[in-house]
Amino acid sequence: QVVAACQCEKMLSWIELFAWTVLFFLLLRILSKLQQIHTLLHPHAPPPPSLLLIPVNLTSKAWVFLCGCAYLVLSRDKVSKRQIKDAADSDEIQERVDRQVRIIFIRHGESVWNLVFNRGFKPSFLWRLFSTLLYELYLLPLDDSAFLDSPLSDLGLQQCSQLQEFLRKPCSDPAARADFDMLTVGEGRSVLVTSQLRRAAATISLALSDRLLRSKEALFLHSSCQEITRNVDSQSLAKPFEAPTLQGAAAEGHVQLDGQFNSGNKSLSFTGARRLADFARWASERPEQTIVVAGHSLWFRTFFQLYLPKREEHVSKKSKMVNCGVVGFTLQTGRNAEGELRHRIDPNSFAVIYGGFSTK
Repeated sequence: QVVAACQCEKMLSWIELFAWTVLFFLLLRILSKLQQIHTLLHPHAPPPPSLLLIPVNLTSKAWVFLCGCAYLVLSRDKVSKRQIKDAADSDEIQERVDRQVRIIFIRHGESVWNLVFNRGFKPSFLWRLFSTLLYELYLLPLDDSAFLDSPLSDLGLQQCSQLQEFLRKPCSDPAARADFDMLTVGEGRSVLVTSQLRRAAATISLALSDRLLRSKEALFLHSSCQEITRNVDSQSLAKPFEAPTLQGAAAEGHVQLDGQFNSGNKSLSFTGARRLADFARWASERPEQTIVVAGHSLWFRTFFQLYLPKREEHVSKKSKMVNCGVVGFTLQTGRNAEGELRHRIDPNSFAVIYGGFSTK
């Protein structure tokens, strides 16, 4: 009887193992079917991953999420009002300018994070949050996320298309014509740069797709352009010196993403102020006439606050650029009386090419 009982238990354990194995593969099959259905409903959805990649994707995203949580608690990324007040006045070099470069900022389109949290907290917020959490569960085994390195929303994609259509028409504003031409046919005279976050890279890839398709030029990812915020939506999924995976039209072959300036996710020591200074130095040393930068609202606004002269009460110091807004200005570089390197935005050089600044 004892032997029979042992054999029975062994048989049950084998049956349980078989049942769990069948259940596991059944769940994978259901997930695959759900992904196929989702792809039919949403053509820009990412393709199903290989089974071997699922553990890799899960591990990688878990690490980014944990780093994002630690960053949320420990970081001092934001440039405070006190830091801005105590910063050197850029007018120190007004008469000491050694070189200058034209900069064109392009703010990214609305992201999924913006969709959930930036449209107010009325009853519709609960539905936006719930539906996005469900979508995040669907993306769990994929190299994708709705919240981490938050991508463009449907409205964000539409905003990029509207900017693209605007750039296909002749420029009607004489003050913006030079920047407009540099955006559309400026290959060889300008360099294209973006934050390594997907929403910024996708925005410039879509908005300037005609130029990129024609020129086959590189789009450089620069980690100094990573957004200034503690939120996990600014944690990059792209590994150091690599490029993020873009979806839909932004992933077409005309986009040559170059990660040589992507040193990885921002660290606790590589704060917002340091990233701004690093980018300003990098931009001032480039040989091109113009640098086109796709990036983020808080990063842009803080850049204006630090490098516009303190006497200037410019709208860019208080208001964010609108989604897919495009603004050009001249960045000057020189050394003050003590020989320290300084950067200055010429306040008379501003040109709004598209969208401009929010009036809210």
